[in-house]
Amino acid sequence: MSQNRTNRRNHITIGGTPSELTPFTFARHTVACERHPDRNEDSIIAEEQSGLAAVFDGVGGSAAGEIASQTAARSARKSWKHLLQRAQKGRRVQGFLEDCSSLDLCTILEQLILEADEQVRTVGAQRARTNDLATTVAVAALCRQPKLKGYTMIFAHVGDSRIYLLRTNEALKRLTSDDGLLAKLVENQVVNDADALRIDQAMRADQLSDTEYSYFRLRGGITQALGGPLPPTIHINQVAVYPGDRILLCTDGIHDNLIDEEIEDILRTGARTTSARLLIENSIRRSHEERNTTVRAKPDDMSAIVMTCRF
Repeated sequence: MSQNRTNRRNHITIGGTPSELTPFTFARHTVACERHPDRNEDSIIAEEQSGLAAVFDGVGGSAAGEIASQTAARSARKSWKHLLQRAQKGRRVQGFLEDCSSLDLCTILEQLILEADEQVRTVGAQRARTNDLATTVAVAALCRQPKLKGYTMIFAHVGDSRIYLLRTNEALKRLTSDDGLLAKLVENQVVNDADALRIDQAMRADQLSDTEYSYFRLRGGITQALGGPLPPTIHINQVAVYPGDRILLCTDGIHDNLIDEEIEDILRTGARTTSARLLIENSIRRSHEERNTTVRAKPDDMSAIVMTCRF
């Protein structure tokens, strides 16, 4: 029998629904920043049995960030549960969605995020006693394609939490584009896509011009989040998922410290049950490195969910 264990200090969840009952194995890990080890401003959802995963990164560097991410996660989990109850005719235990065509998951995820945004601006603000709170979100919902030998993942995001896809014989693919400074510079034709990627993936200052280094240092500034004064622009897409594929959802504590090549190596070589923990361990090590070694070192809350398609 599986066991659920929680380390309340770092909000680490181990265990969950027995993986033999589901086509995907979920590995998840989340830790608070070492600068405030008793307050994790990230929150995660990893519903292995029903195929929902999400990461939230509270903005603000205070208790409001923690409240924002917790409020959004609670709202999203509740909305998903109600959806499954309706879709599966009130079954007490909601399982994996067996037919993608039976539901409009794009619209569902959009409504789920809009409801989470509303909850952050109302319930969250009341709890935090401030209107100045916000959180990013990256969420993915999985369903089966009955006529195909695979699955579909509907995914959505707001902010700079990311989703990646790794296939056996392909390079790591980033499925999301951050709502941040580099994207805005590309949109305004200040830099092109290739230069934005090169700046984002830099390891040392001498790889960049002075202007590019200033962009690198400001790349973590996001242009929108849940809980802001205006409804968010939600980015929604979908992708086919096949046996052997690995999907990563992570907050910027991971991708600010590690470059995509390092993330790919960990996902490709790590065991499916430990890859999320390995990503965080490597990110923590990087965050301890000196500035004369790398410009990427950044103490932060760190969260990762790795979903592996088993069959």
